[in-house]
Amino acid sequence: MKKNSNLDREMDTIVHFRNEPSLKCLILILGLTFLLTSCEGYRCADGTIYDSVTKEPIDSVQCTLTNGFVQYSDSLGKYSICNPFGGCVPDCPDIIVEFSKIGYQTKIVTNPNKSDIFLDKE
Repeated sequence: MKKNSNLDREMDTIVHFRNEPSLKCLILILGLTFLLTSCEGYRCADGTIYDSVTKEPIDSVQCTLTNGFVQYSDSLGKYSICNPFGGCVPDCPDIIVEFSKIGYQTKIVTNPNKSDIFLDKE
């Protein structure tokens, strides 16, 4: 009887381990989850807006994203604007910003991060 009970316990252990997911499978699932969610977030743009002739900073320039979100440059011409987006596998989307102010020509810039923007007067 002892031999059978030991054998039964060993068989129960083998069956138990076969029903659990393998470590490789678990690592694969976690890796894919991380990859697919790691690119979700924001793409941002910031810099300074200047008059193209005087090279002076321009305040209160309207900075508009394609989704309609609006920010304004501060008194030193500095702007900072972010665009939320979903998963970006394999490529993250561009951020397109329209810079406009009365008395100046509107300028549209793709991915203007860390960029100086120069606006021409009308």
